[in-house]
Amino acid sequence: MSDIDLHDLSRCYGRVFTGCELVVPGVNRTYRLAAGGDLSYLRLYRPVGRSLTDIAFELRLLRQVRTTPGIDVARPIRTVDGLDCARVAFGGVSRTACLFHALEGRPITDAPEDVALFGAALAKLHAAMAGIDGGGARPLDAGALCLRAAISLTRIPGSEAARRAVDRCRAEILGDPAAHDLPSGNCHGDARTANAVVRDRTVGFFDFDDCGYGPYLLDLGTAARHFAAGDPSRTGALIAALLRGYDGERSLSSGERHALPHYVKLAEVRSLLFLADFCLLADGLWPRVLDRATKLLERGLTI
Repeated sequence: MSDIDLHDLSRCYGRVFTGCELVVPGVNRTYRLAAGGDLSYLRLYRPVGRSLTDIAFELRLLRQVRTTPGIDVARPIRTVDGLDCARVAFGGVSRTACLFHALEGRPITDAPEDVALFGAALAKLHAAMAGIDGGGARPLDAGALCLRAAISLTRIPGSEAARRAVDRCRAEILGDPAAHDLPSGNCHGDARTANAVVRDRTVGFFDFDDCGYGPYLLDLGTAARHFAAGDPSRTGALIAALLRGYDGERSLSSGERHALPHYVKLAEVRSLLFLADFCLLADGLWPRVLDRATKLLERGLTI
């Protein structure tokens, strides 16, 4: 039994949905829908913290991403009335929702060859999104993101050490000349291997919920952060594979390589910001999350 009205949704999109499975719970609920042999994904956008302007930019960006060998994106599907979004009743509240084409493929592993392929695809994605004017692109500014995170964390008991670490991260980025005037453009916003699949060496990207305009290092730092937070014995090799793949498609400047550790830490800051703003973590989980984040932010990262 689905917690959304499949009959109403079928009428909205002009297809008969026969199956519905919740695949991502939480603030942005995502469902896998079956209509005969066709699969698609429905996202219910969070009711707060994501404006209609932000959503419109995401969908325009995905419609205009240039077709490029080696990459694909989950493109949105319009309603029968030609609208980008639908209104879906959930829990007694009307939520903005969008239907996306399903991407076929397998998960990307942490094998160096897969990571390098992901890095190359990320560079191709940046090129394919370059110059697209969304008319309301969310700015992904490092200093502003750190400031917002520090403010949001004041609501979390025991976050003092993490807030100090976030403030130091902000000061380091703003005070480093190499972190200014970096190559910038439209970014995925949450470019980690979990938000992509691969099929026949074509990498398909999905979940552009955090997309915006900013330094391309924001996406590279997000990908690298997940390796930095993993097995320390493999971190260096995996980040090297990521950069090797990316650099093969777009050469990284010396300034970008120097500034990358800042953006690895910024990815951790953005994770804290999201958790503090939208996720109701159990009280027992916050100390562990804060301790992990503080340790990563205080490390002297060398990449």
